[in-house]
Parts: sequence; C-alpha cells; structure tokens
Amino acid sequence: MFAIPTQRCKYRKPKTQNRKLLILFLALALATWGCRPSRQNPIVIFCSPDSPRMRQAIAGLQENLKDLPLKVVCAPASDRGIREQLRRARQLRPRLLVVLGTPALLQVAPVEKSTPVVFALVANPYFTNAAYAAEHPEDHQENVTGIASPPPLEAALKQGSGLLGSAPWGLLYDPTDGVAADLAQEFGQLAPRLGIKPLIEESRGAATDRPRLERLLARGARVIYLPPAASATRYAPLLLDWGRRRQVMVVSGYPEGPHRGALLWLALDYRRLGVETAALARRVLQGESPQTIPIAQMTPIIMEVDEKLLRHWSGYPPPRPVP
Repeated sequence: MFAIPTQRCKYRKPKTQNRKLLILFLALALATWGCRPSRQNPIVIFCSPDSPRMRQAIAGLQENLKDLPLKVVCAPASDRGIREQLRRARQLRPRLLVVLGTPALLQVAPVEKSTPVVFALVANPYFTNAAYAAEHPEDHQENVTGIASPPPLEAALKQGSGLLGSAPWGLLYDPTDGVAADLAQEFGQLAPRLGIKPLIEESRGAATDRPRLERLLARGARVIYLPPAASATRYAPLLLDWGRRRQVMVVSGYPEGPHRGALLWLALDYRRLGVETAALARRVLQGESPQTIPIAQMTPIIMEVDEKLLRHWSGYPPPRPVP
C-alpha cells in the first residue's frame, strides 16, 4: 500500500500591505455610509441668476417648506460662477436639490445623478438633458422631476385680442437672446391662429431699438407686445412711455419693474410657481421617486387691465376677458 501524503493547512496572517488595504476599504465604506443625506441634512434651493422673479419664487418655497431645514444658494449667471456655487452646494450633502432657473439646471443635470432634483422657473427643460422630449414628459433623468413654465404668450394674445379685437400686433426681439428668439417664433405662429396679424422686427442692441420700434408703428402695428425676455429691459421704459402717452397700445408680459403704460399686463405668477414647486418637493421628500413623476407644465398668471387706457382705445365698459 502506498501512503497518501497529507497536507496541513496552516493559518497565515495576511501580509501587512493586505491588512492596510482592508482597513482602508472598511474606513471608506463606513465614511460613505455615515455621510448619506439624512433628515437633518438641508434641502438646498440652488438658483441662478438672482432677480426679483427668483426671489418671489423662493418666498413661495420658503413659506410652504418652513418646517424643514432650507439653504438658499444663488449663483451669478456665468457658467464658472454657477459651477463653483454648485460645488459648494453639493458639499452640504442635501436631501434634495431644488433647482430654479435654466442656467442652474443646465449645470446641475449633467453632474448630479444621485441626489433627488426638483426644478422650476425653466421655460423649456427639454434641451438641458434633465428631460428629453416635450411629447413624453414621463421620460426624464431618473433622479429629476420638475415644472416647465413657458412664458404665457398665448394667454396674452387671447386676452389681448378679446379686449382689443384683431388689430395688428408688433414685436421687437433680439436674436442673440434665446428666450426672445423663441418667443418671436412662437408669436409668429400663434398670432394668425387668433386672427392677429404679426409684425416682427429684430434689434441686436440699444442703438437700433428705437428705430425698429418706430418701424413697427410705420408698418401699421397698433399693439406692441413687450416680451418677458432679458433683452426687452433695454427698450421697456421707452415703450411704456409711448403707452402712457397713448401713442400705441402696449401689452406687457414683462414680470419685473413698473408696468404703468401697459394697457394689459399679463405675466407669470412666480410666487405661485414657488408654492407649486414646494408641493412637488414634499412628494419627493415623502418617498415618491422622481423617476415616476412626469414633468408638469404650469403657467400661473397675474393679470391687470388699465381701464383708463382701455376706455381711451376701445370705449367703456370693456369687453369681457377671455376665460
């Protein structure tokens, strides 16, 4: 018979290097587990750029989330400034990021893939990578949901035509301003459907604003629409002054600053948008997955009619506003 050799299994201590790697791995795992956002971590309201409309929305948010720890981080409009403030905001390990404004969402969507994100004050989220197609609002980044709030141009045209009839409307826009360019295109498409003849001029700077407005009048515009675009700030005082002097009827969608001189002022209600965003944020905080919540579209509006101007232009009592 042959003897079968046996082999003893001896316990060997791991090499020093292996022990160090194991300790490092465990330390990193514990650190990651310990830093996960908890109920004590803040809800960060991350916004850009700062503006009166932004502050109105934040006020609506704060009022309706006042029982929760909130931190507002508002970044300047430059890409570099937004990225730096976003880096600091993410270091807070927020339970939820509430992102306000298109510039802010453009920077957040590509880098934030785990923290839940609720966005608002974004006219068109479908080019930001946060959402993919307006025809499919349920199809969006898994950790993101929000509210799209396009400018209420259609409402302004409907209400304006109800008050003023089918007079030709003019619009001045700056093609280098993305919001203004989008509004000009929509204006040209929507106005004819409501029986309004659209007259459109473009101006790339303050030097040509007045001549192009005068050209609109020369072409027969009886109403000029003041769009809610940043470039409209250049010529808003002049146009509203013409409205006060009764040289032209002005319909304003510009949400900020005085609007005396506008026969009709119809703008987004940003405080109401803040309230609606707070309600959506609570749904996510209560455990609903952003992935299951389609992108909503909301355009709450504030409307005022200057009855003295309306009486001058169309008689009194005024026609009933379009519902």
